[in-house]
Amino acid sequence: MAITPASAPAPSPAAATNLIGEVCKKSNIDPTLCIATLRSIPGAASAFDDIKALAELVMEAAREESKVLGEMFGEILSNKDDAKNPKFKHSLELCALDYNEAAIFFTTRGLGDVTKSLEIHSALDNSQNCDGELVKITNRDSISAAVQRWKNLYAVANGVVLYAEDVFKGNPVDDGQGDDDCGPDY
Repeated sequence: MAITPASAPAPSPAAATNLIGEVCKKSNIDPTLCIATLRSIPGAASAFDDIKALAELVMEAAREESKVLGEMFGEILSNKDDAKNPKFKHSLELCALDYNEAAIFFTTRGLGDVTKSLEIHSALDNSQNCDGELVKITNRDSISAAVQRWKNLYAVANGVVLYAEDVFKGNPVDDGQGDDDCGPDY
């Protein structure tokens, strides 16, 4: 269950500042951009003192953004002149697949386990695979902006995961989904 602004206690300013600072430090993006990305996530401001609650919100936002990008590439396939060119069509199909697949890596299963950062990095691998394809596509300004938003969310999600590794010291969070490892938490 995600914590909502109505149900969450107000974070103490010191705890919130510390968590945001640590997550943004680990995200490897400009701290101002990291904070702006965190603030853009609905409900995140209420979770700035709880790493698990923040992780749930960040992972959900990154998962949804991955799906949005996958759908966007699918829509471009049906609407753009680029989709008529076989070379571009193949690139768009790969990007749609890459982002739809990236969504499965944004879960809280194993949060705090050192292997979680490797798992989430697989989402970045998918994005980088698409980047290689995007250079072939013309008129991609709107695509580039959407991909950059995804990369910002990825960086924040990665920062959350890396900070959680420090916090939980190899004792992963129980996500309430049992011990199976058969797929993402939806």
